[in-house]
Amino acid sequence: MRPNPVSNSIINNQMITRMALALRRNQNSLVQNVDRSYQDQFAQNGGKIGDTVNVRLPNDNVAIEGATVNPQGMQERSIPLVIDKRWNTSLSFTTQDRTLKVDRFAERYVAPSVNVLVGALAADLIGLSLQFSNLVRNVDSEGNTIVPSSNTWLRANAILSECNAEAANRYAILDPLSEADTVAGLMGMFNPAGEISDINRSGRMGSRLLGVSGWMQDNTVIVHETGSYDGQATATGAVNSFTPTGQVVPSANISSVASPHMSLISVSALNGGFKAGDIITITGVNRVNRITKQSRAIPMQFVVAQDVASGATSIPIMPALIPPNSDGSAALYQTVDSAPANGAKVNLIGKAGEVTRRNFIYHKKAMTLATVDLEMVTGATIDCGRDNLDGISLRTLTYYDGPVDVRGTRMDLLYGKAMLRPDWGVVVPSPTDDGF
Repeated sequence: MRPNPVSNSIINNQMITRMALALRRNQNSLVQNVDRSYQDQFAQNGGKIGDTVNVRLPNDNVAIEGATVNPQGMQERSIPLVIDKRWNTSLSFTTQDRTLKVDRFAERYVAPSVNVLVGALAADLIGLSLQFSNLVRNVDSEGNTIVPSSNTWLRANAILSECNAEAANRYAILDPLSEADTVAGLMGMFNPAGEISDINRSGRMGSRLLGVSGWMQDNTVIVHETGSYDGQATATGAVNSFTPTGQVVPSANISSVASPHMSLISVSALNGGFKAGDIITITGVNRVNRITKQSRAIPMQFVVAQDVASGATSIPIMPALIPPNSDGSAALYQTVDSAPANGAKVNLIGKAGEVTRRNFIYHKKAMTLATVDLEMVTGATIDCGRDNLDGISLRTLTYYDGPVDVRGTRMDLLYGKAMLRPDWGVVVPSPTDDGF
């Protein structure tokens, strides 16, 4: 009887890597649905650029009425995408284990390893959702957050349109319990009949519902507790630009190399602090249409970019607060219809100390991710494999430890991530108290 060629063949690392990536394909949907435009710029043979690429953001000209030209001094903005994240997982097994059938090997070794590894990447990536600057809540009569309704999701999608996000490539990420609540709320809808029927049968959200390209379940959705701020602080009117490293830059200057997303607003001493991810408004400061620069008469929302302690007199926020020019004319990169007035109230969206699940709807180009091909190691190793699927580059390396007669295998990911457009994401919170 001829031996089974699958069960007796040695499984090499290229095969392991391909199996791992194929298993990952059905997990971590967020990883598959963020911008990957800049990945190819790293680790090119003969043209390596180091560990950082500055991602240019769209220019934002101002239209001027009439025949007279007034040249605009453009300042290009960019966001640094830094390859500084590294995750690995390792395992060891006998030669006998490496000759098991492929499906058994995948079940025992590859599946749990890749789940842990790519899950770590996904959990790290979803942390960027704390930088989304918009929030839409469904509340009860006492102002407590309750399960989002279809109207909540529709309004969240409308906010993306208010921020001039493209209509295509909008996705929603929900934790499992929030998805269950959302599905339950949609079962009474009559149209589109086919998709609602699929929801009823599967208990899962489908695609192209409520103007969203894809609804994805993710149990790494962040649980967030808002700060203890009491809602009484007021703005002083002073606004500066602010970089992630804490450097204050005069508001007239927009850095071309440091993040241009952040502003630092001066306020009266806070009673109670903010947590990074809290959403605030400032009375009298409204959104503008980013194309026409006309006021939308809707309070502009900002996300608190870093934890702020009680007693502090400034708050770092995203996106940058850029008012019109001093003469009232439209400004480059303008985001609001006016600067904060001295004495304008700073308002927390939601309740102080409230704990919610931060589901969100976002545009694919709000965030970017780049995974990089690690070097193929030779010589001291037994085997090294590397492959790429759906833009995820994974390297698997096997080495032999002679003194203990064990083969060890490690899987490695190298990547970087960046928030490109904080206003192209909208948090749709749901309560954590579901009766469990």
